[in-house]
Amino acid sequence: MMRMRQGRLLGAGLVAALVMAGAGCKKDEGGGGGAAGSGTGTAPTGGAAASAPAAPARGAPGAGQGLLLAAGRAADLRVTPDGQYATYLLNGQKPRLDGVPPQMLLGELYVVPVAGGEPRKLGDGVTNVPGGLLTTPDSKYALFLTGYNPASQSGALAVASLTDAKSEPTVLGTAVSYMLPSPDATQLAFVDAGRLKLGPMPNGPFTEVAGEVSTAQFTPDGKTLFIKRRLTAAGGLAAVSVDKPQEAPRKLADQVGDYAVSPDGKRVAFQVRSESVRGLYDLHLAEVPALKPQRLAVASGAFAFSPDGKWLGRTENGKPDVPGDLYVGPASGGAGRKLGERVDKFAFSPDSQAVGFLEKYDSTAGAGLMTVASLPDGAPKQVGGRVPNFLWGSDGRYVAFLSRFLKPEYSVDLMLYPLGAEKAEKVHKGVFGYGFMPGNTNVVFRSNCIRNGRACDFKALPLPQTGEPQTWMQGIFSYKLSADGQRVLATSARMDSDTYDVTLYDVKTQARKTLDQGVQVPVSFAGKDDSRAVYIIGQGPKAGVYSVPAAL
Repeated sequence: MMRMRQGRLLGAGLVAALVMAGAGCKKDEGGGGGAAGSGTGTAPTGGAAASAPAAPARGAPGAGQGLLLAAGRAADLRVTPDGQYATYLLNGQKPRLDGVPPQMLLGELYVVPVAGGEPRKLGDGVTNVPGGLLTTPDSKYALFLTGYNPASQSGALAVASLTDAKSEPTVLGTAVSYMLPSPDATQLAFVDAGRLKLGPMPNGPFTEVAGEVSTAQFTPDGKTLFIKRRLTAAGGLAAVSVDKPQEAPRKLADQVGDYAVSPDGKRVAFQVRSESVRGLYDLHLAEVPALKPQRLAVASGAFAFSPDGKWLGRTENGKPDVPGDLYVGPASGGAGRKLGERVDKFAFSPDSQAVGFLEKYDSTAGAGLMTVASLPDGAPKQVGGRVPNFLWGSDGRYVAFLSRFLKPEYSVDLMLYPLGAEKAEKVHKGVFGYGFMPGNTNVVFRSNCIRNGRACDFKALPLPQTGEPQTWMQGIFSYKLSADGQRVLATSARMDSDTYDVTLYDVKTQARKTLDQGVQVPVSFAGKDDSRAVYIIGQGPKAGVYSVPAAL
């Protein structure tokens, strides 16, 4: 399975990423209704009757039961990693530019403590597109693009302290298209007018490292920065020493596709356009800091390191319209062991003791045979067919997947395979979205959906499996799990508006409580130990950002 690259990209994938994020492609995070607008224009003359103005949105009865953090028409609510602050856009407007996604907004960026306090304005013309706003891993700073230009997909980069309410944001660059803090939040890399700059957080000084740069990625220890150049600069991959940014970048290769740094930071794997198979890439590997690449595989598609950095999986010998075969070998390089044919997707278990993959993959149907193999030498075992996706449990003991059954009637059913078992067992018929509770205490899923998936039963199967799934709630649209797995925030779609009611469910006592009505999704846990829930009410006189205790 291809990894998610650290940082954000404001480039060619912008439109697709934003459409997926805002159009409800994630079934557990649909889009919410916006506030009603008012008509514009001049009054008619010559005795013609004036058009009646649009009635203002009234909002859901009983809405606004939580603590009002900030009043107004808000959007793009986000919570910092430590859960202590919420950022949001106020008075967001769609840019007047043809071709931008309908979900794109430009607005005023604010931050407010989730426990209550004075909202603080950070900037104007801030966008909700991926990469327009980041918070550092330590939750101390917000990085955002002001005066965002959708045509050039860039803006002025500003940094603001989240903990010092009296400090003013500092502008670091004027035409920034990419930004990335280091994992330890001590360094910042950003691309300003195509030039990569690197320096200490929050205010530098910043050293100009290289030109024609599109993206970058730090190693986990923050000592090396890998940079990917634009196609106009041959799409090269190079490495920069964070301690010595004034030194020239060390080039690894040109015509590079995707790349991945191992979790231990010791290696980088990257694709180079193949000279033998037109339209595909060969996989190369280099040790850090020696950076002497070796070719590992020809015509490679998907590739990934195991979470412990010990294994490297990759597909080999593919064709432009046919996925390659899956091989898993040592992350240090060398030949791998063939595990499956025509593999499109694969993922290591969280404990790195096994790998799951979809082989004999049918790209037209978007499905394959679910297969699992223990590492280092376990035989591959097929446990399901017509599988579009799968998910490992948190400790690698279970893998859950959907399987399409054609007889006696078409159904998409949830299956569960305990590693080492004889076969997978069916959990439930007709499932829409699934996951594992923290600690693998339950596998949870939505089923029995009506209203085009807007109202579903929320069920849970205790692990290890000893009985039938239990129905925790009915009529829900989406859900969020607390970090300790003891509480669930669930939203239910209303019938009178495009908004949702939010309910808190206690897993142990099975008690539930309605926290508020007429909110937008998503609703998020926040505060210390997920002690609060934060959300937006977008309609009616009580529109604003709210926070409420997430306790019964």
